[in-house]
Amino acid sequence: MLHLIQSPANGEENSQDIIHLVPSLTWAGDLQQAARSLDYEVVQPANDTTVPRVSCDVGGKVLLMDNDTVLFEGHIFSRERHTDSSRIAVHCFDWGFYLKQNHGLYKFTGQTPEQIARRLCNDFGIPAGSMAYTGVPIHRNFIGDTLYDILLTSYTMASRQTGKQYYIHFQGRQLYVMERGTEPNMQIGAGTNLIGASLSESVENMVNQVAVYDKNDNLITTIADEEAKQLYGVMQRILRQSGDEGVMEEARALLEENGYSQQITVECLGGTGNRTGGCVTVREPTTGLQGLFYIDGDTHTWKNGQYFNKLTLNFKSIMDEQDAG
Repeated sequence: MLHLIQSPANGEENSQDIIHLVPSLTWAGDLQQAARSLDYEVVQPANDTTVPRVSCDVGGKVLLMDNDTVLFEGHIFSRERHTDSSRIAVHCFDWGFYLKQNHGLYKFTGQTPEQIARRLCNDFGIPAGSMAYTGVPIHRNFIGDTLYDILLTSYTMASRQTGKQYYIHFQGRQLYVMERGTEPNMQIGAGTNLIGASLSESVENMVNQVAVYDKNDNLITTIADEEAKQLYGVMQRILRQSGDEGVMEEARALLEENGYSQQITVECLGGTGNRTGGCVTVREPTTGLQGLFYIDGDTHTWKNGQYFNKLTLNFKSIMDEQDAG
């Protein structure tokens, strides 16, 4: 059973479950967003005194729960009401919102991303959950960058050596950095829980050749995907080596991450475990979608007593790469 517990901005002593006043609710996340969002409408007729009054204070705390499991914890960041409507539209973010609203100045000389993550948590009073282990020392100065960019840049640099991908999420107020796994949460198939699927394919953003230069602008080497060049023509990027950073690993990553791309969207019956960072298996004959896919974006909608998911999928495991500092 779903619960939506809302507290006023000045404290939690007057918390109330308002799910019976909410005809529709959307909970969503995306690989390139620091925060998960929660959007809902609260029925509040202006002249109907039989409907309980709900304040929906900006700054108020919100909890979305599935029985005893917390799905979302955050705050109301905006609300909207019109004279011709009997509803208040509410927009919330979880604690990931603050990762992009706080900036820092740091100079790291050999600390690992997991150590950097715990340092940021300690400095900004963020409860730290588990941090994915990399063991890769990071040398980078960050001047005025957001906590999100500092954290993701550190893990991006490590990813080029470990070959693994990482993502950030919050459980309640605790920050976690997780390695993307391969254990599917759900099987989605035609004739069972699949509602619809779409597949688009593109090479518009392809990079199939990378020219690497030294700090004096002398060409060191060129790395290319020869098969892709033959099929689609040359699409080149330039990288300049500075210091002892892994520019060759970065060049290979550019080729790997900017090849032939697929945009996959499926709509299915709801499952709260279908979240960004996880994966599902899909069996759909019309589009030819068969196998394991990674979730890059998820939208969960409860409306009129029904629960659906819309998932953005990827056949590759990727991360939100950043290059701050």
